[in-house]
Amino acid sequence: MNAADSRPTLIGYLPPPAGIKKTGGNYQYHSQFINIGDIVYAHAGAMLTSGRNFQAWDFRMTAEEVNERFSSVVFFIPCRIAPHPYDRDGYPYGFVTEFIEKLKIPFFSLGESIQAREYAYIPDFHKTLSPAVVRYLSVIADRSPVVGTRGNYSAEVLNGLGIKNAVPLGCPSLYLNGPSLPGSLLDVPTNPERVAVCYSNYQGNTHSRIDDFLRLASQHNYHYVEQVFGLLTQALYYPGKVRAADIYAARRFYKDMAPVLALLKQKRVRYFTNYSLWKDYLGTMDFAFGARMHGLTPALHAGKPAMFIAHDARVREMCEFFSLPFVAEHDLPASMDLDFFLSRCDYSATLPRYQEAYSRFVQTLRAHGLGGNIGPDGSIIDRWEPAPDLQVAREEGDPQYSSEEILNLEEQLAICAGIPDETFVKLAQVSDISQSWYLSRLK
Repeated sequence: MNAADSRPTLIGYLPPPAGIKKTGGNYQYHSQFINIGDIVYAHAGAMLTSGRNFQAWDFRMTAEEVNERFSSVVFFIPCRIAPHPYDRDGYPYGFVTEFIEKLKIPFFSLGESIQAREYAYIPDFHKTLSPAVVRYLSVIADRSPVVGTRGNYSAEVLNGLGIKNAVPLGCPSLYLNGPSLPGSLLDVPTNPERVAVCYSNYQGNTHSRIDDFLRLASQHNYHYVEQVFGLLTQALYYPGKVRAADIYAARRFYKDMAPVLALLKQKRVRYFTNYSLWKDYLGTMDFAFGARMHGLTPALHAGKPAMFIAHDARVREMCEFFSLPFVAEHDLPASMDLDFFLSRCDYSATLPRYQEAYSRFVQTLRAHGLGGNIGPDGSIIDRWEPAPDLQVAREEGDPQYSSEEILNLEEQLAICAGIPDETFVKLAQVSDISQSWYLSRLK
């Protein structure tokens, strides 16, 4: 890469760093960010590779425009090593593949990872991928001098496709701290007063223990941080938008709605669209635990110990790569308490492993001309955090949902409780047909 090229970097994906205003006009746009945890790794990747000299790709700029305006393209788009049905989640594989093929400037992919529901590592995972996904990954490997993956398993799956330049680099979300993680992670409290649960179940897994965790939180005055756009987000910020279909989805996600309502009434539910607000909030906690990788990494950045629960192979491989303290979801006891997680939260192996992984990540950036924001000692030169929009700061700093709104939600839940799941399924089929027709017209 030409070191004198001052043009910005195009980052493959980045939600709005300042956050999303909760207005009626923004509702449809906001709902597209199904998992807002993306803000953690996307911000980290942009800062580490480009400082502040970057722009996010909106999937609208053509390759010809990008070749003219930018110095390079860096992708941090994970979970694209996706078998069915995840390869039909709306990501435009064919369109993006053609875009990459037309680039004439340097291109890098540094955040590839598998998408999976199961916990086990499957030896023939690569054979489950569709031709469109295989072609996408092959073009990435041809154009990017190195294909960074979030862990060893993802690299092995790519190796199975014949992709030999896959290198396990870890998820960039952890690297926001620079050369080392805070030493305070070693100080696990014995009797924490403020505890946060970051769990969620946006895949609707039948094996999820989400109802147990919500009940644990509601009974012990823990705080619950959601990161999926759904019923809780609507209850906090868009109460007038709740539909019966949203309640049906919530029944699948949360299973038992009673602790969800209890947490809302206790004012112990939070949801963030700005990383700085998220990190600062978890920084007020003494301890955090849950099954959301990027729901817990802001706690680590704030120096607060967190215990990870691996509900699938994605979380498992990232935890194993960084030697993070974790327990498999299927190994959780039938009856859980906080001591179970506190006793297993040990960062003594994590801190040296992190330093090793960070060093390798930085070496990779420097080898390919992407280390301009990394100092000689590995420190981040311009270590900035995305300042929240003033309206977003007000909304997310203290959600202002009222007791009347919670009563309305309770009434809606009671009505939907009498509607069989089969009815919701049929209504969803009608919606799917309509959506498919609409998308075909757009194409």
